[in-house]
Amino acid sequence: MTSINEILTTKVAGVWEGSYTILTPSGEVLDHFASRQEGRMDGDEWYERVVYLREGQEPYEHFYRATVTGDDVRFHNTNMWGSTSRVDEEAIVFAFGWHDNPGERIIEMTRPEGDLRSRVWQHFTDGELVKLTVIKERRVVGATPVVWDPATTQI
Repeated sequence: MTSINEILTTKVAGVWEGSYTILTPSGEVLDHFASRQEGRMDGDEWYERVVYLREGQEPYEHFYRATVTGDDVRFHNTNMWGSTSRVDEEAIVFAFGWHDNPGERIIEMTRPEGDLRSRVWQHFTDGELVKLTVIKERRVVGATPVVWDPATTQI
């Protein structure tokens, strides 16, 4: 069976451009914006940079770092917690939340396939589903993720 490290390295790493659509549980659009996500493995460390591109606003970038041990992925960000699990050869589940909002929990299901990727976030507040985020992305073939230093970058 393929390890989470192999899935991250072969199916998730790279540069992805797409969009986020945030919906109410009944399907009303709350927000929609473009994004760029860059991910790479370096040994057993996962590095990720996400740039959120909202119309009329300056780009907002966020950096993430995680350690991969077997099929266990643990994030080390100061403002969030999170862990990732492999569902089979096709999908990854990522459970995460923000330290300053302990009642919120987000469950992400990712399915990368070739140069296409879809992700769905279920947002829960105190156990109740409050919104959904649908993310559709396409790999930027030949693009290389930015290499950044976690010692000098706010994560």
